[in-house]
Amino acid sequence: MSRMEGEALTADAMRIIRRLCKHWSHKFTTQLDDASGSIQLNDVLVVLRAAPDRVFVSLENPQGEIPERIPGVVAEHMQRMAGAEPPLEVRWAEHG
Repeated sequence: MSRMEGEALTADAMRIIRRLCKHWSHKFTTQLDDASGSIQLNDVLVVLRAAPDRVFVSLENPQGEIPERIPGVVAEHMQRMAGAEPPLEVRWAEHG
């Protein structure tokens, strides 16, 4: 099992989470509530949680490793969903 966690500073975390879940809902299973969202990217579960000044993101693959490209793909899409905000930067940390 592999897990990575990241966070990005933003004043509008739920807007980014909503937009990202909607964007990927045509291709992947997504879930959304008032404070979080999740996206099942093949074997990797992406969970996004809103905080007042940031969005927390976790990647988890219970079947094995997280493919090397996934953190970059998720960060790039989060940046796109942020739109006109100052550039969004996701900082990642691995957890096994």
